Amino acid sequence: MPPKQIKICFLEISNVGGYMASGQWRREDDTSLEKATLQYYTDLARLAERGKASSIFFADWFVGFDVYGGSLDTMLRGGHQVAHLDPLTPISAMAAVTESVAFAVTQSTTYSNPYVLARQMSSLDHLTGGRCAWNVVTSHTESSAHALGHDTILPHDERYAKADEFMDVVYKLWESSWAPGSVQLDKGTGLAFDADRIKKISHQGKHFQMAGRHQVHPSPQRTPVLFQAGTSKAGSAFASKHAEAIFLNTFSPSQAAKVISETRSAASAVGRHPDSIKFFPCIMPIIGKTKEEANAKYGKAVSYADPVAGLAQLSGYTGIDLAPYPLDEPMDLSKMSQAMAIQAVFKALAASEDELDQPWTPRRLGMRMALGGLHPCPVGTAEEVADVFEQWIEEADVDGFNIGSVTNPSSWEDVVDLLIPVLQDRGLYWRDYDVPGGTFRENLLGQKELREDHYGASFKVKEEPSLPRPQ
Repeated sequence: MPPKQIKICFLEISNVGGYMASGQWRREDDTSLEKATLQYYTDLARLAERGKASSIFFADWFVGFDVYGGSLDTMLRGGHQVAHLDPLTPISAMAAVTESVAFAVTQSTTYSNPYVLARQMSSLDHLTGGRCAWNVVTSHTESSAHALGHDTILPHDERYAKADEFMDVVYKLWESSWAPGSVQLDKGTGLAFDADRIKKISHQGKHFQMAGRHQVHPSPQRTPVLFQAGTSKAGSAFASKHAEAIFLNTFSPSQAAKVISETRSAASAVGRHPDSIKFFPCIMPIIGKTKEEANAKYGKAVSYADPVAGLAQLSGYTGIDLAPYPLDEPMDLSKMSQAMAIQAVFKALAASEDELDQPWTPRRLGMRMALGGLHPCPVGTAEEVADVFEQWIEEADVDGFNIGSVTNPSSWEDVVDLLIPVLQDRGLYWRDYDVPGGTFRENLLGQKELREDHYGASFKVKEEPSLPRPQ
């Protein structure tokens, strides 16, 4: 049997510094201070396409992490995950300089409006030629709630119930409002759109009420490719119903294998083919032409790493202020409240603590967050890092990786120029896109629109034969 071919996404964030690499922006060879320019994004898009990457995946959230010490000051001073641009804005420019690489953007169902989001994503799908995806998230921080006019956050499971209703609204707009054949644009007859095939959508639910036609005609994919990241009980149920690809926050292959197996079983239970969901754990490799060069790159990264900013990031993820804890004293995680924690964070920490058999101190937690966070950060030659990838493929049955950068752009240049040729030689990575110039879903799942076994496909309107029009 030929080896399983994986896909690679670049994990980016539209702010100063990296996703989980605090302090690296200070390096002379780092370009992340240029993220307020279009040139940064168009250069990144060209690099990703040169490496035949499936997509550039933009993480995003509202406000910043202001839990550590009770304010955002630590993150601001450290220049870590602050000064966010809206990741939707550069994608059209990135699409204009590429043909095949796709773009996944994070949007929250907690505070977005489904009618507005449906229009945004349809517009983006048109302008990219069907190369867009939506990473569906719920918002969990108090600061986001306050900034967006709410007294407090919704409880965890209610956020997912709201997200589930949100999906019903956007499916209705994307799949039901404009029937097949509704777009005519016939210059001969003068008929632009067949009004009889474009219906008004009505939705009256607990969280959303709307009535109106989708403002945009059907895009190449109709519904964008759907990413999701939650691994709690409610998040997993949501993913098994809606997700086509899942961004995994897992530290080890064994941990990933459990999540993947459970999610595929849950998808099968609701009538979906288990392989129709693709799994992308995050990984942040440091790659050298030799082992010595890789170790030197790691040493340089450590010298610039900001563990306090990393700790502030972890405080934001968990909702627990870690500032009062002495930096070098062991911490007992079992006594911490998880009431406001992202449950996956604690699962990842527990797994990594068991395997590394070292006590957690705030400084060690901060350094972990500063260099890879809750994700593996293998250091070695391209061959050694490829071995790690193979282990994850064999033990966890992953479908690809979301690769985060330690420093820009050299981390991704090393992936493209050093790692990918090794993966190709091992038969683990394609030589070209399955459908060059095609849609994201064609290159991910082999077809333009939602699979028939996907819940969203139940909203599709069956094509009807054209009726003769009265003269």
